[in-house]
Amino acid sequence: MILAVGFSIFLFWVHKQPSVMIPESKDHILIAVSQTPLSSPLLVAKQLGIFAKYGLDVALVPCYGGVACIHELFSGTVDYATSSESVVMFESFKRKDFMVLSSFVESDHDVKLLSLQRTGIRQMSDLIGKTVGVVKASASEFYLDALLLVNNLSHDQVKKVYLKPQALNPALFAGQVEAISVWEPYGYQATSQSVTPLVDLSVTGVYQLSFNLLMMRTSYIQKQETHQRLLQALADTIDWIHQHPESSRSIVSKVLSVKKIQLESSWKDYVFRLSLGNALLSNLQLQARWAIDSGIVNGPLPDYRKMLASEMLERLQDQQGVLP
Repeated sequence: MILAVGFSIFLFWVHKQPSVMIPESKDHILIAVSQTPLSSPLLVAKQLGIFAKYGLDVALVPCYGGVACIHELFSGTVDYATSSESVVMFESFKRKDFMVLSSFVESDHDVKLLSLQRTGIRQMSDLIGKTVGVVKASASEFYLDALLLVNNLSHDQVKKVYLKPQALNPALFAGQVEAISVWEPYGYQATSQSVTPLVDLSVTGVYQLSFNLLMMRTSYIQKQETHQRLLQALADTIDWIHQHPESSRSIVSKVLSVKKIQLESSWKDYVFRLSLGNALLSNLQLQARWAIDSGIVNGPLPDYRKMLASEMLERLQDQQGVLP
């Protein structure tokens, strides 16, 4: 496997040449990266040396969930951060000084709603009056409410317990909550680690999650060339992932210390591509209206068009033609 990956990388470097000007000195940047397979393009780019190819000296700072990652960005600890669009939506009601550089993956089955058979929960209506562990102001919370909505239930019919991502599975196993809304790799870990059978209440297609690369607005204005080279590196990496899915999974498996079989079960749900269009805009607006109507947030609907760095991606499209 090591030889196969190495040969694939060699062919990639021979046939893929940069289409942007590369400075002699490297830009040093820090990216807060959620420890999930959704972050695969960043993890693979780092391992293959693709960032360096575009004059970027990138350090990936591990964090657990988009909420933690975006707070690293706001504190000034990092230059970029990864998060779902749900985190972007929640934070947009608090501040307007950050932007989305690009989405780089989408999935309609990454977040799961799980319970244990011993709780007696078999369907969504059984959740009435029950405790559900969620990560506050994240895709975890939105997905739970979306499932409640499609089942003609309201969010106040369950008792939300706010926990950190890595605390959800232990809370479920210990009986501290009766269900959890959780993303990968925690969903698979719950299935493999539970000593009693799980009940999966998830519904594919209810929620189209996107994972995004975020930056501060001041950075967007001052470092456009760096953003452009970062997007180019990610575009090349996604192209490589499409051509070498098995090698990509091997890299991600090693970096995240997860089993390859775990990645194989969720990989088919991931659509890796750079995008920043109407689908994301509509998703942000839909979730924002839900949050306002639910009383979770206060304030007017943000203008998300001003938070999307669309021209950066359009410039890359003009240079490359068609993106992966």
